[in-house]
Amino acid sequence: MTRKVVVVGAGVVGAACAFHAASAGLDVTVTDRGPVGAGTTSRGEGNVLLSDKAPGPELALARLSRTLWDEAGQELGPDTLELEAKGGLVVASGVENLAALQEFAARQETAGVRVERVDRVRDLEPHLAPDIPGGVHYPQDAQVQPVLAAAALLRAAVGRGARFHPGEVAGAVT
Repeated sequence: MTRKVVVVGAGVVGAACAFHAASAGLDVTVTDRGPVGAGTTSRGEGNVLLSDKAPGPELALARLSRTLWDEAGQELGPDTLELEAKGGLVVASGVENLAALQEFAARQETAGVRVERVDRVRDLEPHLAPDIPGGVHYPQDAQVQPVLAAAALLRAAVGRGARFHPGEVAGAVT
């Protein structure tokens, strides 16, 4: 028996679902009333961040997401997604905040996130205020261009047999 999946929405989430479902051999149909990635996806920053997640389920999901983006980038080509593993810098606004930031980073590091303590933050970001006492660099933070990523993932899903039906759906989709 063939398992059928209908994905409503061809934004980055729907396109990723279609890509992975089609890759798993499922019978996939995607529908969207508008152009690919034109809804919420077109308004997103495309951040793939570990730096702002406390240890627990959200961080575990973010780590998995980061791995899946790397795999998609390798398979589809990082340029098709504009996948940039540029890292992120979180700075403390004062000495009292630096200890809390470093404690948070230590908990993240224990959970498997790569962290680098930075004393001279202006070496990385020269336009920061001169009194910033330090920060933490997160080399695993990345960014994708959401609309390009949605289009690339949907193209790959269609290449694996998924069907895309743009426009309004008023009945059963086959």
